[in-house]
Order: sequence, then C-alpha cells, then structure tokens
Amino acid sequence: MKRKGPRIIIIVLVTVAILATMILTALPGSTRTVIADYFGRIFDPLTSFFQTSVASVGDFFTAVSENKELKHDIAELEKENARLRQEVRTNEEKVKAYDELEEALNLKSRFEDYEIIGGIVINRSIGPMFDLFRINLGREDGIWVTSDRSYPVLDSQHNMVGRLYSSELGSSRVVPLLHEGFSVSSKVPGSAGSNFRVRGSVEYKDQGLCLADQILEGTPLRVGDQVVSTGDGGLYPEGIAIGTVVDIFTDSQSNALQALIEPYSKLEELNYVFVLVDHALSSIAEE
Repeated sequence: MKRKGPRIIIIVLVTVAILATMILTALPGSTRTVIADYFGRIFDPLTSFFQTSVASVGDFFTAVSENKELKHDIAELEKENARLRQEVRTNEEKVKAYDELEEALNLKSRFEDYEIIGGIVINRSIGPMFDLFRINLGREDGIWVTSDRSYPVLDSQHNMVGRLYSSELGSSRVVPLLHEGFSVSSKVPGSAGSNFRVRGSVEYKDQGLCLADQILEGTPLRVGDQVVSTGDGGLYPEGIAIGTVVDIFTDSQSNALQALIEPYSKLEELNYVFVLVDHALSSIAEE
C-alpha cells in the first residue's frame, strides 16, 4: 500500500495539469498563445531561413541543368555557324572562279589564234621576291617547254604575268615579270618604232616594280603611260597589257634613259592563270 500512494498522487497531478492546460488554452491570451508567440519569435525566422535555403538549392540545381542545355545549344549553333561559313567561302570561290572563267572567254575571243588553257596556282614563293611559282598544267595538258620554246602566261584580265620556265608531267613553273630572268619587248600603245625593253630587276622587284631600259632618245614615254607588248620575238602576242609608268630617270652610270613600271597583274593575289599555246609555231619536242 505504501508503494501505491505516490503513484496515485502523480496520476492526480498529471490529470490536474492536463485539465488546467485545456482550460487555459481555450481562453484568449492564454498561456498557449503566449508560449506560441514566444517560441514563434524564435522558430519563424529559422523556418523562413530553412525555406529560403531549400528554394536556393532548388534554383541552383535548376540553373545547372539549364546551363548544360544552354551549352549544348551553343555548341550546336557554333557547328552550324562553322558549316555556314564554310559554305560562304566555297560559294565565294565558285563565284570568283566563274568570274575569272567568264573573263577567259573574252581572252579566247581576243587571242583566237591561240589555245587558251586555264590553270591554278598551286605553289607560290613566300615574301615579296616573287621567284618562280608553280601551276597545275604540264605535259599531260599538251604543254612542253624546251630550250627554244616557252609560253606566255596571263591573268584573267588579260594582263602579263610572265612565261613558263619548265614543264613536268602534271605541272609547270612560271617566271613572273618581276623576276630578273624575265624580259619583253614593249611600247606605249599607238607609238610606232619606239620600242624598249621591260624586264625584271633585282634592285626593284622587292618594290613590286619592273625596269624599262633600252629607251631611245625621243621615245614618247611619260609617267602614267600604259605599257604593252610589241609582239616582236614571237613569244608574246602584241598588245598584252604590262603596266603603268611610275617614274622616268637617267641612269647614273650609263647616262641612259630608264623607267619604272608598276605591273597591272597582282602576283600575290593570283589564283588562276591562262597559258597561251600557239600551235602554229614549230612542232613540240617530245621525250
């Protein structure tokens, strides 16, 4: 019996506490409200911080996912952009080739006694020296260069480029007009009996200029004049445009009149050239 007494007292106290709590919480401003208000001041900011943190984490993973999709889209757009740029470059080359071949038709009508063979520059010298360069025309195209036979080379605007130096099976080397191994009999259009020589010069080729010499006294030559081939010698047809006179001076050593010629053909920009083949000349030597 002594053991049951304390238990009954505890049960009674708990019951009374529960009843008191129920009565108090039913009244406005009750202890429950006060307690809730008190603890709410503590837990509401914590709850808000927790909710904000959860939302931020969710936004972060959403941003990561969207960023991956964006990177994929950018990569696809870059590939498409590269493909379109390549198409533009290809089309530009086609347009350029078409324009040059169209000019070649005029070339054919102008030099009707020649066979016009178009070729592509496949290897050029590096730098401003313009040494020999190679084109994709050779013996298999009917071009045979020998010690006494060569062929003039023009650009699509009918300007002088140079002459063939040698020919292999599928390619040939060209001596450009700036090279010291090039020379051509020249004149000012409309002037008769006043021929002179235009040649490449070691002294001036790095300036992109040719030298005109063997100019006779009284030759009608002025700065700004056009210079063309005379047709003498049989290699170059008459009237091929060479360039413009940019300076006239007297040589200090020989006291002879000389001139500097700026070629019309832009050698550093050449992509296509045209070889004039005269089948009326002596037969081609064969190996």
